[in-house]
Amino acid sequence: MLAAAVDDPLVLERLRRQARSGGAAAFDFERVRLFAGLAAKVRQNDIRLRLPLTFALFDRLKISIAIFADYAKPAAALRKANKKSRADKIDSFCRFLDGWLDHGNPDHALAWDLIRHERALFELRDGATAAPLQPSDAKREKVAAKSVPVRRARTVHHEMSANPLELEQILRARSRDLAALARGQFHYVYRWDERRGCVSIDAVDELGCVLFDCADGTHSVAQMAAALRHAGVAVDAEGLCGAVQQLVDGGALMLRG
Repeated sequence: MLAAAVDDPLVLERLRRQARSGGAAAFDFERVRLFAGLAAKVRQNDIRLRLPLTFALFDRLKISIAIFADYAKPAAALRKANKKSRADKIDSFCRFLDGWLDHGNPDHALAWDLIRHERALFELRDGATAAPLQPSDAKREKVAAKSVPVRRARTVHHEMSANPLELEQILRARSRDLAALARGQFHYVYRWDERRGCVSIDAVDELGCVLFDCADGTHSVAQMAAALRHAGVAVDAEGLCGAVQQLVDGGALMLRG
């Protein structure tokens, strides 16, 4: 019975209900649930290999078993749906964490930063050989008001509560205190750099973040400036050209032909 409860969270939940309705609890079901969380964590070893620092941070924050005890049911549902690919499992786990984590908690915010950081790195690397090459960086056009910027393929933007590269260093050092990490609001653009053959991570300001999100390939710089002015941002097309040019020069955006 215990083995079945550890293996299947639905069995465990049924046993807990039966014990409550019978007015007795022969077992400490919470301890069984936490042990089942450990078993669920072990089953995620294939994604742990892709998210090693995220798993290390869970352990350091002492939230690992609580996470996987609650994730046991979604993980079981994923197995029953025969969604066993690494991409399916990581996507499921990220969606679960987004709801499980308290984004107002500084420690939980670090966990959310790091899993998105590691996910961006491996997805961009894995997709590097599958996606078509972008135009060469050697000849970039001059941005004008009529230019239509668009995000490059294999490019991701994330808002973070800390610098993920500094967080990486702290976790690898192990002895360093997480309290030493500068906290705030940071924006990073992750992109695959064909010329260098690696992932490039660039910090952008808040305006750069807005421009990156707005660059959908359908609006000109002048139209984007008008939309920003309508939203209360004091900017003209000429001034916005410079900001867009920085993103184009940095490789995050390209101009639609």
